[in-house]
Amino acid sequence: MTNVRLDANGLAKGFVYEGTSPLVHRTGVTAVDATDPATTSGAIDTTGYECCRLDLTVTGAGFQALTVRALYWNPRQGTWFGGASRQPDATGKYALLVDARGATVFLKVVSFSGASFALSADYSLS
Repeated sequence: MTNVRLDANGLAKGFVYEGTSPLVHRTGVTAVDATDPATTSGAIDTTGYECCRLDLTVTGAGFQALTVRALYWNPRQGTWFGGASRQPDATGKYALLVDARGATVFLKVVSFSGASFALSADYSLS
């Protein structure tokens, strides 16, 4: 068996998840995304991984609310589909865990209320 931990008796304990080091997905985002991306350029390829964790850093002035949503690419239809979302109501650091299952993923800024914001997002796969 590959990717399985064994106990002292040689029996399978469970899967071993190998994660990646965090990488930058989006940085310096200061406006709501008016539309979905036209292509998969800049998206996250999660081939071979089950989960994608997005680490969000949100700063701003007069901050009230921000909504971000994970998008999944459907190559047959050539379009994005909306998935999990997160709605921070204050500046800070947040995580969004996405069940990616090998899909191509993109973090979209859906809406914002307040004076100004800046968002950066790192990702790691497992």
